[in-house]
Amino acid sequence: MEAGCGLSTFMFAPKIERIEETLIMTRSYAALLSIAITVLCTVFGQLLIKKGMLEIGAAPGRTAMLPDFLWRTFTNYKVLLGLAAAVVAAVSWTVAVSRSDLSFAYPFMGLAIVLVLAISPAMFGESVSLMRWVGVLVVCVGLWLSARG
Repeated sequence: MEAGCGLSTFMFAPKIERIEETLIMTRSYAALLSIAITVLCTVFGQLLIKKGMLEIGAAPGRTAMLPDFLWRTFTNYKVLLGLAAAVVAAVSWTVAVSRSDLSFAYPFMGLAIVLVLAISPAMFGESVSLMRWVGVLVVCVGLWLSARG
């Protein structure tokens, strides 16, 4: 009986290992997809909120004007869509960290910084200094190193 168990275990071991490898790969793909959705929704949300706030204007300096400002802010469809994107990003993030180590997933959030910095000049006419681009380059190198390790 002992030999039979050993033989069946031996016969099924390669199949079990392949199933485990497939599950790990599937879990990794799901984690990477969730991280990508998180980053993209974060960027999309930030850009939408900024676009909406450009329509509304700067926050008032006087407290008496705050209720009107908040009303205009939270009834602006661009701001609301941006906040909704942030909620989707948060839900996606919970999936990402449930399927990967936080130390692996979190550095990818730096991509949001890179993408916002790259898109902002074209979308909002913002000027980006050389030092900011150098900073983004440092972030990119850090992401590359983190993904390799």
